[in-house]
Amino acid sequence: MAVFALGGQAAQAQTADSTQARLQMQQQRAADAKATLEAQKQQSAASRSSVDQTKSQLREQETAMREQKRQMKEQKLELRRQQDAAKEARRQESAAKAALRDEKRKAREAKKASKL
Repeated sequence: MAVFALGGQAAQAQTADSTQARLQMQQQRAADAKATLEAQKQQSAASRSSVDQTKSQLREQETAMREQKRQMKEQKLELRRQQDAAKEARRQESAAKAALRDEKRKAREAKKASKL
């Protein structure tokens, strides 16, 4: 009987060892899965942060482009005003020259008339 009792205890001990080993393996797999999940969470957070940063940069670039476009429009309007002012100055200069020519012509005619 003692042999059977020892055999039963050995089988019981082996079963306990096997159960303990399975438990440790399950715990290890759970720990590995938890670590993997945490790494994926961190990667996801980093990706979201990168996306947010890229979106922010795009918004800044769009704002800068709008401002640049506004400035270019303003410069174009200023150039148009300057061109119009230059055109008006040329017109006035031309009119003044014509008036001067006309005055000289009248003076010559008056001089001729006074000699006659």
